Amino acid sequence: MTSDKLASAFALERRSPFLARDLVEFCYRLPIEHKIGDPAAGKRILRDAAKALGLPREVWGSRDKLGFASPVPSWLTGPLEPWATAQISSALDQAPRSLRPLLAGGLKPGGRFDRTRMQSLMAAAWFNDQPVETAA
Repeated sequence: MTSDKLASAFALERRSPFLARDLVEFCYRLPIEHKIGDPAAGKRILRDAAKALGLPREVWGSRDKLGFASPVPSWLTGPLEPWATAQISSALDQAPRSLRPLLAGGLKPGGRFDRTRMQSLMAAAWFNDQPVETAA
């Protein structure tokens, strides 16, 4: 699922306001010292503007990023893990050699945002839905 579909499903507005043409052109014209002070801090001009507006430190001093990520990968390694493993393993037993690396990748542990298990599960669902042809 994409973040656009997730946002739509929950009636959320998801925009990229910093890609507005006027803003992008303005930012290109800014001197470099206004853009990058400490690369690790990032978004210097936005932080400076928030500070100048008197916003609390929690707003302009935070480095935490909270994306709108799909919960599906954590479900597939959490409560749905036995089911997902069974689906992938079932397909892996009968899959052609070329499909096996993709399926096997879904059985390995991944990180929080790793989509390998989800991709393997989709491939397994597709493969399990196909009629098995045997050589005569």
